[in-house]
Amino acid sequence: MTKVVYNTLKLSEYRPLFHNLRVLIVGAGAVGTHLMEKFAKMGLSPDAIDFDFFTLENAAKHGCLVRTPDDAGRNKAECTSDRVQPLLDDGCSSNGIDGDLCKLGPEAFSDYDYVVAAVDNFDAKVLLNELIRRLPEKRRPNIIMDGTHDEMAQSVILDNTEFCIRCLIDESWMKDSSIRTSCTGPQIRQTGGVNEIVRTSNLASSMAAHLSAEQLRASVVGDDGVMNCRLTYTAYPHLELSSSRPMRKRNCPGCAIHPPAQIEWLHGSVMEVTLKDAMEQISAFLGTTDFEISVHRLNYRKVVHAGFIVDDVCRSCGKTIHVMRHEGRVFPHDLLCEECAGAGKQPRPASEFTHCDPLHAFSYDCEEPVRSMTLYDLGYPLGAHIEVIQRNGALDFLDTGKIKRTVFAFDEDHLRMHEVRKL
Repeated sequence: MTKVVYNTLKLSEYRPLFHNLRVLIVGAGAVGTHLMEKFAKMGLSPDAIDFDFFTLENAAKHGCLVRTPDDAGRNKAECTSDRVQPLLDDGCSSNGIDGDLCKLGPEAFSDYDYVVAAVDNFDAKVLLNELIRRLPEKRRPNIIMDGTHDEMAQSVILDNTEFCIRCLIDESWMKDSSIRTSCTGPQIRQTGGVNEIVRTSNLASSMAAHLSAEQLRASVVGDDGVMNCRLTYTAYPHLELSSSRPMRKRNCPGCAIHPPAQIEWLHGSVMEVTLKDAMEQISAFLGTTDFEISVHRLNYRKVVHAGFIVDDVCRSCGKTIHVMRHEGRVFPHDLLCEECAGAGKQPRPASEFTHCDPLHAFSYDCEEPVRSMTLYDLGYPLGAHIEVIQRNGALDFLDTGKIKRTVFAFDEDHLRMHEVRKL
């Protein structure tokens, strides 16, 4: 692959300011592909994460970084990262991750200076907001959220001091969070009483990316007026570029989220460290083996997943099956025995069966097959905050005077974001 060598005399004088900065783009679609190209050419190190793949039917919306038809069927993040490699300055890097936000914890974002939310659904935006808010302020990146609506483009940059991403979302929009969205709300309009998606063009997508890139540039060069500001581009016949300053929403659920008071560090990464090894590190820190590690708690799409399923029953025939997965990573078709899955049977409603109770905590004496699994395979996301509970003789959780909670994280998780390709 031939490397582009730029003539520095034709580039901006402040370009070196970008060379030590890392940016994560969440969503490598219509807006994200334009962002990857812009950020690479600005001299940044752009990473991307997306679980989806490119299709020919949507090729008109993507930036020219994506090659048609060659890239159809490729994961969006992995593909765009590969395509920007020749555009990167020496010392800069780009990594594309085939995965979604449910596989990331707060510390996964701590190595980034900026995180761009270029996704079109509220659930992802709310989850991203929660993850960023759980990071201590000194390791918390600036956030940019952009999007389109019809031919309008918009970008908001924030540092989480005056408002959060959730402040920008009308709570009424969360009633049906599966609707495609933009910064300004659901991309749905009613025509003759029938709902239809508001269509946007490549021009609007590229403009949203341009606004985001301009806000990032202004932030890096030290323009104090850019932070916590919204830019809105309105197309003809009402051509306009406007700037406004959003306000904190009263009783905002997102602003109520705070990081742990103290985080203790374990060595390694959830990708490689087994439960047994983690418990040994925690035991050495606490000076005891009398503790429990809470199963990862995932709150997504208004459902809380906080159990690890060891055994369950087949959703077709009712036979006991070995699962060994976090319930947040289990779908109905995953709960079919080999015979029923091979026969193409469909899962029946969970209410028709009597289920085994999942684990909600791992203790020092849990069974060996569980102890030998990596924390990631047990359901902890990359960059997880792991809660450890010492009961100290307490009979239940109402006896708060005796219970002690300690939050741990792994010191190498943030580095894995620049290496891992699949989550």
